[in-house]
Amino acid sequence: MRLANFRNFKFSNLSFYHYFFTAYVGLHISFSLLLGNITAFAPDEKYPYLNVFGDIYSKGYKVSYLTPAFGDESPPTIFLQLLYMPARFFAFFGSNDLVAIRLMSILYSTLATFVLARMAITRNRDTRFFRFSLIMISFIPSVFLWSSTGLREGFLYFEISLILFFASELEKKLSFINVFGLFLGSYSLLMTKNYLFVIFAISAFLTSLVFFAVQKKPAVRYLLIFAMILTPILAKPGLISQTITFSSLQSATESTGDLNQNGICDVTEYCESSGGIPTTGGIPTTGGIPNLIATRGSTVHLLLQELESNPKSLVARLASTFGITEKLNLISSSALVVESDKKILENKKELSLQQAGLKNPIQVFTSSVKFLSEPLLFVDNGSLFLNIQSLETPIWLFMYGLFGFGLYQIFRRRLEVEYATVMGTFFILGFVAISALTEINVGTALRHRSLLLLPILVIWVARKKKPVSI
Repeated sequence: MRLANFRNFKFSNLSFYHYFFTAYVGLHISFSLLLGNITAFAPDEKYPYLNVFGDIYSKGYKVSYLTPAFGDESPPTIFLQLLYMPARFFAFFGSNDLVAIRLMSILYSTLATFVLARMAITRNRDTRFFRFSLIMISFIPSVFLWSSTGLREGFLYFEISLILFFASELEKKLSFINVFGLFLGSYSLLMTKNYLFVIFAISAFLTSLVFFAVQKKPAVRYLLIFAMILTPILAKPGLISQTITFSSLQSATESTGDLNQNGICDVTEYCESSGGIPTTGGIPTTGGIPNLIATRGSTVHLLLQELESNPKSLVARLASTFGITEKLNLISSSALVVESDKKILENKKELSLQQAGLKNPIQVFTSSVKFLSEPLLFVDNGSLFLNIQSLETPIWLFMYGLFGFGLYQIFRRRLEVEYATVMGTFFILGFVAISALTEINVGTALRHRSLLLLPILVIWVARKKKPVSI
């Protein structure tokens, strides 16, 4: 009987989401395995996240190891052990640690995407347009890369999706699962990236005020949503004073400059201590020959170094066969200039964003536009990989248009909205504003910008078709 059923099976019997998630998981896993030991595209994989995974289950674990990954105040050990449990599971069945944290990231990213799809289905918004948008955000090359590597983005995608989903569910139905799910998402986000938690808490507060003002029905449910989002702050009470201090400093600042860390080399950049500017790390100064400095971004130099260090790896052999290694050598060589060359400072500026100050609203707006738009299409953005990433600009513009059109429909047609829609809108606006004040590196800003994609689609699917009765 089972054999007969199998013979009668047709792939056309499968739904869109069978195909979608099979492709999503399969392609992400294949890509992460193909990378092997290559971490040039995401240097943070090795330090700190691989170190975190290696330490949290050991007896000699020290919270100081986690500072670069989880902020000044490290999360409780038990939280991190539970958060990394999927990686622990994969490692138990034979995966090396790097592959294990990559598979874990893919798992969390897949769950976030599943939550988004479920929201669309339960709200009758599972249209062809939504599916097209879902495919677009899932397979943007850079987002695909970050969700295939062992970075923090997988955690953040999942945590943001939990908050928006359970806030929406709790508005409709009071249940233990909805209350606990919202608390869990908020607590996990607080421990993973606390400034995002602050933005969500402020967004929930503003959303509650909006609903108190416009809704005639009892608002106890909105208070509960806000309470569940805010409650985890009891685990980090010092965050309140930190937020106040940050706000005070920003209020008194016009601009904090336009150089990445004022020219100081980041711990993950391809550099040595030579005036705080990235160097090739292996070129000595002999006979009066000046040091050579590596410009045009660090990814090319790191990737070439890793390919040459692992010549027998699959990705290295493929790169050599298709002439990629040779091309990278040419690009890397042409990007080496003497340390006195003014091109170093010019290139540093190209790779950096100008941080705004609250005292200059126009500058905040300008920096926000740069955060949302750079790297720019059809111009030189200062590095090979930023120029490649600029090809994604049409997709980003499409998503921004989706956000704007969704809000236009709500206000123009006076459509009824869910709590998650208003909160997601406040979160997007707050996140862009904070990024204008804090982002300093174009490449890092682009990675952080991917956090906008989930809220944009949630706003799209959480609109109600019923007009508001006046």
